[in-house]
Amino acid sequence: MGDIAGQGIAAFVTDVQQRGGRAEPLDDHRTVKVCGTDGVERVVRVRTTAGGPWLARRQDGIAGSDETGSSHWVFVDLGQTPPAFYVVESAEIEAGIEEEVALWLSERPGRTATGSHPIPLSGVAHGLDRWDLLGLDAVKDTTRTCTPTRRSTRRAAAPAVRPAAQPEEVDPRVAVCADVGGYRVQGRFDTTTGALEITRGPMEGRRFPDPTTAADAVSGFLSGDIESHDGDTFWRLDGPKALALGEYLTRSS
Repeated sequence: MGDIAGQGIAAFVTDVQQRGGRAEPLDDHRTVKVCGTDGVERVVRVRTTAGGPWLARRQDGIAGSDETGSSHWVFVDLGQTPPAFYVVESAEIEAGIEEEVALWLSERPGRTATGSHPIPLSGVAHGLDRWDLLGLDAVKDTTRTCTPTRRSTRRAAAPAVRPAAQPEEVDPRVAVCADVGGYRVQGRFDTTTGALEITRGPMEGRRFPDPTTAADAVSGFLSGDIESHDGDTFWRLDGPKALALGEYLTRSS
């Protein structure tokens, strides 16, 4: 599947630049700061699919939950050639999620407003190529040179005098990953204790006693329902060989 979210961000940044604007990916999970030809800066949340619905969070329908302060969402469809872009105001998307999640909660008592929420094409089709909402040209100029945009890390500037170089700390745990619902989830598996920590993606920072518990938790968080997976096949090595975790452990024993 690859890094679908990253590909969507790259495609969006390219289109923004070819429509006369500037785009700066921010270091907070698929958010881009866009400056249009009108000189106005806008924060945009980008969601990407290569087929099927886009995924938001059920929490996105809760007032005040958008820590990015976005004005718009952009939905990228990489399944089309060239990619299709749907631009919709944040208030509209969040109101739609709130209404649909309220109905979903009422259908089964005991559910909680966590996990992923699908955004179908029918809900955003009216936003196709609405570049005007971002202050961008309707027609793009493909001759414009698209320069790579540095991702903002929002970190403090480095001190004038650098400290002595320290030996690089190497994580001895096995790097693993899984593609779930359009997300790339990365983790580290400890072969000594059997524990698995999510290092990037949904549930980042959470530690689980074993790969199966981690797989069930991540997939359940995204679907909102109880999931059951085999951790040995759910996770694979995060590298060029991409062996299933179970196969790797068998070969290593």
